[in-house]
Amino acid sequence: MPIYTHNHIKEQANNLIKECNITKLPVDVRGIAQRLGIEVVEMSTDSWFYGMLTRYHDDFYIVINKMMPESRKRFTIAHELGHYKLHNDDLGYQRSPDKDHYHREADVFALELCIPTSLLKQEAFSWFNDHKFLADLFNVSEALMVKKMEDLELIPKGKYSWDYVQWKAV
Repeated sequence: MPIYTHNHIKEQANNLIKECNITKLPVDVRGIAQRLGIEVVEMSTDSWFYGMLTRYHDDFYIVINKMMPESRKRFTIAHELGHYKLHNDDLGYQRSPDKDHYHREADVFALELCIPTSLLKQEAFSWFNDHKFLADLFNVSEALMVKKMEDLELIPKGKYSWDYVQWKAV
């Protein structure tokens, strides 16, 4: 299975957004799954389970934990779409010793799919880098928005820290 660069993975996510003609926020990850012929199934599961991509005959399914917050569901669907676009020729990656690498690739894909860099830069400028407002606009968690904004150097790394209850300015 090939190993992709972060730039290639982000390009794949942005190509998918263009192919699905997504033009408004938040990015409709369920609609993208539907356009790809993937059914999203929500189930009550243990709290440790977020989601998985599975195939039954020729049909693909994304199974997610219905007890998660909507922003987590969206990221999980995007993560599984990453596996579909990057790894669907071998779903056996789940048993691979390199499975953590495949999950990191799917996370990079999901982050770009949920928060496309070009749209974030545009909106961040319009909203003075207000990470809370932007998290709501993109329908993602504040933690995810802060990570993306730090990665793009829109806000300084370490400006926000997690105190297990809420984000706070340090």
